[in-house]
Amino acid sequence: MSDSTPDDASGAAGPAVAGRERATLRPSLPLSGDTVRFVGIGVAAGLLVALAAYGANRPSMVPAVPSWTLFVAGLLGGGYVHALSQDLGESIRAFIVALVVGTACYLVAALAPVWLLSYDPMVRQLLIQSILREEIASLVFASLVPQLFIGYLGAVVVEGTFWS
Repeated sequence: MSDSTPDDASGAAGPAVAGRERATLRPSLPLSGDTVRFVGIGVAAGLLVALAAYGANRPSMVPAVPSWTLFVAGLLGGGYVHALSQDLGESIRAFIVALVVGTACYLVAALAPVWLLSYDPMVRQLLIQSILREEIASLVFASLVPQLFIGYLGAVVVEGTFWS
């Protein structure tokens, strides 16, 4: 009957042990509302900018819409990252998520036809290398990255100039 349990009469050892157990059972990265918020903002903005950049680079796919409207939509996606965030720290985290998600979505959209259509494996390999070379250059210099950065930094500058 001398088993020590957290409910025994010593009182001091019980809550201390229970507190240590609770501390060790917590996950290393708690899924809080703030985490869900900045990831959600980043994913939504990344998808918006990736789709706008992909459409702007391929005007034949969206012939009824001028390419400048898609570019403006991408700029707005970059601005939304900062406008929807609560503070600058959350805004930066959401921007990083938007950049990663947007890049991944853009590259998947560019490579999808190669995998969906039936190509010889050797031809598929050559096409993948060619497409990646072209799309990464287009991604970095002409579409997604400039749209996201210009929209985001524009929103940061406007808020810093007029609302702080």
